[in-house]
Amino acid sequence: MATTINGVNFTQVGKDALAAARVLLDDPGTWTGLKDILQNVADGFTADAKFIARKQLSGEFNEDDARVYLEDQKTIARVRIRSVAIITLQIAEKVLNAVLGVFRAAIQRAIGWTVL
Repeated sequence: MATTINGVNFTQVGKDALAAARVLLDDPGTWTGLKDILQNVADGFTADAKFIARKQLSGEFNEDDARVYLEDQKTIARVRIRSVAIITLQIAEKVLNAVLGVFRAAIQRAIGWTVL
């Protein structure tokens, strides 16, 4: 079942984020070691987008609240990606930035805020 927020299909966004990360990884073994973690990170950002959309709608979050929330989530994602022993910190940052770039654009389209 697709997760759609204001017309943005976050199921597809997650797939696009994984594809963006995959392009950066030349070694199939590295991709195999990261794929599950990256899928989990993408699923987490999809859940975060849903959460923020609900908080925005209820008036509980403003743009700054959403930004702070996602900064914390980004830190958690960074730590999880870096925990994979087969990648360097430089690759971990490139992969995270690729995933975040896709989600940044999607969240902005979905809720109208630049928060990631």
